[in-house]
Amino acid sequence: MYMIAVIILLVVGILMSAIFIASKVINYSIKTIILKGIASLFFLAIAIVSFCLTSSGHFYFKLFTVLGLFFGLLGDIFLGFKYVTTKTKKMWILLGMFAFSFGHIFYIVALLLGFYFAGQPLYIALPFILPIAIMTIYMLVAKKAGVHFGKGMFYFALYYLYCLTCMFSSSLSMAVLYKFNSTTLILFFIGAICFVASDFMLTGAYFKDGHRSKAYMAVYSIFYYAAQFLIALSIFYLV
Repeated sequence: MYMIAVIILLVVGILMSAIFIASKVINYSIKTIILKGIASLFFLAIAIVSFCLTSSGHFYFKLFTVLGLFFGLLGDIFLGFKYVTTKTKKMWILLGMFAFSFGHIFYIVALLLGFYFAGQPLYIALPFILPIAIMTIYMLVAKKAGVHFGKGMFYFALYYLYCLTCMFSSSLSMAVLYKFNSTTLILFFIGAICFVASDFMLTGAYFKDGHRSKAYMAVYSIFYYAAQFLIALSIFYLV
């Protein structure tokens, strides 16, 4: 019964995500923001159901993953309003970035509290050192690609990118620590890859001059929802 409930939530959630993405690329409006919020509710619902019905182990991983997904839902809502309130667009982007950054922090805490074990210092250091290299490479590539954050957004962008890449590095570190033998960690790691792909594309949409194609907008949205659903499903596979 529990598995059926999760499958139903996943199928309906994917359907709602597709409807939202179609609305986004056709004509963004208040209706689109509502659809976005509804679609995001499903990955949170999957996580909550899995949290309540899986075994009692890995409590902190499940708790902080649910919190991370909740802040992802908030970030979705905040960023949605940037399209319909042009005078306060920057404020909504900042609120969205902060909400998502808190979500990434919760994901990091979930992974490290849930799976790290003492005596492996490299795997606790890697999540905070590797992002420096990733960010350096990204900033060099982004500059050549014409991405300009501007003076008012540059430091906020650096903060957010560090949180994002720390989350990715934490998932990689724990997956390697467990030798990719944990379905939960594999799903989380693939979700983290999708999240990075989505957000790196998103910076091109927000901070690069010119109009992005509808296909471009659809692709980074698909990556985003794939990321959040995979992270939510990582709880489902805990035993």
